[in-house]
Amino acid sequence: MNHATSCIDQWITPLRPTLPDLTDRHIARLARLESDLTEILAAAPVAGAPASVRLLAVRHRLAERVRTDNHHSSSETGATRAMANALAGFVCGFHDLDLRDAVGPGHGRMILKHATEPTRRRWRTRLAGGDLVGIAATERHGGSRLQEITTRATAKPGGGWWISGEKCWVSRLTESAAFVVFFKNPEHRITAAVVEAQAPGLDRSPITPSGLAGWNWGTLALTDVPVGGKDLLGGDGGGLEVFRQHFAAFRPLVAATALGTAASAHTQVAATLTARAATGLLPRLRDTALVTLGRTHAEINAALLSAIAAMRLTASGSPHADLWSREVKAHAVDTAHRALQELPLLVGAGSFRADSALAKARADVGGLLYADGIHDSLLRSAGRTHTTPAPAEIPRLRLAADAGNLRYPAPA
Repeated sequence: MNHATSCIDQWITPLRPTLPDLTDRHIARLARLESDLTEILAAAPVAGAPASVRLLAVRHRLAERVRTDNHHSSSETGATRAMANALAGFVCGFHDLDLRDAVGPGHGRMILKHATEPTRRRWRTRLAGGDLVGIAATERHGGSRLQEITTRATAKPGGGWWISGEKCWVSRLTESAAFVVFFKNPEHRITAAVVEAQAPGLDRSPITPSGLAGWNWGTLALTDVPVGGKDLLGGDGGGLEVFRQHFAAFRPLVAATALGTAASAHTQVAATLTARAATGLLPRLRDTALVTLGRTHAEINAALLSAIAAMRLTASGSPHADLWSREVKAHAVDTAHRALQELPLLVGAGSFRADSALAKARADVGGLLYADGIHDSLLRSAGRTHTTPAPAEIPRLRLAADAGNLRYPAPA
């Protein structure tokens, strides 16, 4: 199957009327990314090397090519670049969800946006060269309640801190060149800092996951890890805002990448059924199979447009960006997961072999039900946002409640 033709022609080009700033130049870039991925992935992997070695090599080789190519016109708006990034993620996911870190700064975006200037300058060069940054936020109580983390900083003689604690379910555990670690400073305020992967006091314990196994994953223990002011992101006590801003951009990108994986499964299943019908292996396609193909195609496209909208909101600084990012990540990954539960059934038992691309895609997307925010937590927090009035609205809502008009509050 020619993935370049399938992904761009079948999925992205039909959306162009809804994306007026998606130009021929963007399509050419996406086609070049697809071509580069095809070429790099076809290269012989290192014999016996783990998947992460291959993925890191892909990231570094793509970084080399990006440095020789002007990927963004200076006239492009932030919203247009956000759209292009979402579609690049979609293309990467179409090949393999493990390629979600193939392009872009990933979690390194927090460094580029919130670090001190010397740190930002140094990491801009390293990220451009393909270095990878992990995030160490989640603890055993879960990742969504950042205010409850127990990793602490204590004052170090002569200035700076020592950080101690344990982070769980850390992806890119052994491949990252650094981690963005979230902890509580001595005044109990959430703070974020860059910690080099080779810093003293770090201890890694890999765990084998059932999906998303391309990168190493597990726990990261920190024992008196030294951190100074130059390592802080967003300043002392600015960790919550760093986290919020980062995931407002990162979660829609995850959503678009997961949808690319579901789109690839749809393309593969549709092609398989078409070939079986054309050769007479199937006397006819069942109506239920046709309904599933039609419905999942519509759902994937609708969710992709929502993910692009969420990324545009973040890029434009919209106050609604954080809400959309939470809802869209949950909705899009649920959509992709549902498609990957239903589509393989249409082609039979072969899709449940351990070496099946469909089986891998199903397990990988299943992992995203937990990574970057468990969906019940994301949607619950979104619902809380919808039902928390602004302080200025409270007097008017009280008047409406007193009048018995609970459903439709009186206009101001």
